Amino acid sequence: MTIIAFISQKGGVGKSTLSQALAVEAKKQKIKVLLADCDSQQGSSYNWSKIKGKLLCQVFNSVKEIWPLAKNYDLIIIDGPARTSQATLEIAKKADLIIQPTGASRLDLVPAVKEFNALKKAGIPPKKLLFVLTRLSTPAEAKAIQEYLKNTGYACSPWYLMEKASYKQVQNEGKGITQTKYKGLAKQAKELVSSLLDYL
Repeated sequence: MTIIAFISQKGGVGKSTLSQALAVEAKKQKIKVLLADCDSQQGSSYNWSKIKGKLLCQVFNSVKEIWPLAKNYDLIIIDGPARTSQATLEIAKKADLIIQPTGASRLDLVPAVKEFNALKKAGIPPKKLLFVLTRLSTPAEAKAIQEYLKNTGYACSPWYLMEKASYKQVQNEGKGITQTKYKGLAKQAKELVSSLLDYL
């Protein structure tokens, strides 16, 4: 059984987007997957899952409620709390991979690096920590941020997501971003999601 967790210090960076996409692709591969929504106030992934009703997603008020279910699934994907907290550390201790999506601005990057520094200080192995770039405007922007993050000592996925209206549209339909009708964007999303599974 594998646990992949998506965390973020701030909202709007793509945590739920990536959680949902990974769950969609895992189910396609016949993996028995649970999407665990740990933001009980917003319930973004839970509400998204109800649009189509084809993917198992549960809301958890406490991350402690997740662990007894682990034996029932091949993969648990955790859509972490809206802001990092003590629960984030508990999630990080259990997860096989901790993914932190981040945008390109310093307002996104600085808190994101601080969060990984805090987890590292708390004893989480850096090899379990991975940045994924989201909501980018150009490939050049991606390259510059990847270079910046390389100096932090944490891994950064070579794949990234552009800011595209079509990604939002398919999510509004209860689909994952890998299911957009635009082949180039679907391919980019699938390559990113596949890389997350390969990282393990």
